[in-house]
Amino acid sequence: MSASPRSVAVRSESGSLVAGNVTVADGFGTRLIGLMGRTRLDPDEGLWLLPCNGVHMFFMRTPLDIAYLDRQHRVVLCVPEMREWRVKLLPVRRAHSALELAPGTLRRHGVREGDQLSIGTEPAVPVAPQPPAADARPAALSLSPRE
Repeated sequence: MSASPRSVAVRSESGSLVAGNVTVADGFGTRLIGLMGRTRLDPDEGLWLLPCNGVHMFFMRTPLDIAYLDRQHRVVLCVPEMREWRVKLLPVRRAHSALELAPGTLRRHGVREGDQLSIGTEPAVPVAPQPPAADARPAALSLSPRE
């Protein structure tokens, strides 16, 4: 049984959320398959290909915004709305990973070459607090004076 994919959040230099549900593709199979077959990405979705210094759009059914990042998550190249069936054959110089996002995401968040992105190790979706169990008793209060 395989583990479920990790999800991270990506924030811009200003701290605004660029994408909160970015799947990490850090294995050969997950990088090879990528987003093939998807007909669209929600504005909050993405795929972080790690390591990666070039992507192809073969068998893709939707354009994507691509941000190539160095090891410190600084944007070294932005490719807005890369169309289906295209390929970036030459490796992108200094790129260590590629962030694939819904078309228009880079423009909408003002992400440009040279920007420093923050990639969180925790999913951006907050976990809702669980209500106390019905049979849970409140903690006992201590009314003893301090010594």
